[in-house]
Parts: sequence; C-alpha cells; structure tokens
Amino acid sequence: MSAYAAQLDLLHRQAGGTTPVASASGVVLGSLNVVPDSPDHPLARFGLGVGHAVPSTPDAREEFATGLLGLHRSLLRQGIAHAMRHLANRSSTGAPLLDRQLVQAALADVALEIRETAALPVADPAARWRAHQALVAAGRLLLSLLGASSFLVSGPGGDLHLAEVTGNVYLREEAA
Repeated sequence: MSAYAAQLDLLHRQAGGTTPVASASGVVLGSLNVVPDSPDHPLARFGLGVGHAVPSTPDAREEFATGLLGLHRSLLRQGIAHAMRHLANRSSTGAPLLDRQLVQAALADVALEIRETAALPVADPAARWRAHQALVAAGRLLLSLLGASSFLVSGPGGDLHLAEVTGNVYLREEAA
C-alpha cells in the first residue's frame, strides 16, 4: 500500500468512522482495506480500490474534502524537499540545477500555492475545487522540474497523481 493510500484510509476513518466516505455520487476511493476487492467492488485503479456506496452525509464529505486538501499540500511539501535534494545533486554546465534562477522560482511558486490554498475558505465547495485545481497545477510544475525521475518509487509523482484523481472524484462534484 502506498503512503498516500494509507493516509487516505486514515482520512476515511476520521471523517466516516467505520464506513468509508462516499462522494455525492456514491463513489468510494481508498486502499483495498477500505474498498475490498469483491464482486460489489471489483475495480482497482491507480493503486486505489474503487467502489460504490450510499453517499455520505454532507458533513462527512466536507470533513473528508478538507482533509484531502491538507493531504495534497503535505505531499507537495514533501515533493519540494525531494526536488531540492534531487536538483542539488544534478548539474548543468558545472553548477547544480538548484542554483538556477528559474528552478528556484518554480519551487517558490509551488510553495506559494501551498500557502495560498491554505487560506481559502474550506466551507465553500467551489473554493475547495479551486484550491484543488491550484494544487494540481503546482504539482505538475514540481513534477516538470524532476522529469521522469518523479515517477520512480522514491519520487513524488505517483502519490501526486493519486491526489489529483482522488480530488477530482471527491471535490469536483461538490463544486458543481
């Protein structure tokens, strides 16, 4: 199980108790511990189980959505740290890539999005969706700095992709 799936399971327990949180349309994403592989829940995509259930209460969905955004910001912070270590050890024309002004500016942009999205009102579904979109864009910028290495086991690419997919399921339909 990925670190992201484990954190997602924790969010399910915090917001839904013993029942996983289902989106407004009844979709549930989680590890196979939360969404068991059974005839009722046969799908597993992107390292997560995909199932269907009765939609959770609006309060549970709001708490879960707020947690998803916090988890996404945490992944981006970890991604920045990973990128700084990685780019400090890579060089071009004799200088570390981390010393490049455009690289530093891109990392600063990602950090700024983390801070700005934390300031948005979490009670507003449209604001949560905008925050998710901003975090996805920041994650893609971060991954572009790392190139293919971002999708190595040690890279942040896989978990950022899962955060994007999960946010699309849980946050988009609430904002619509």
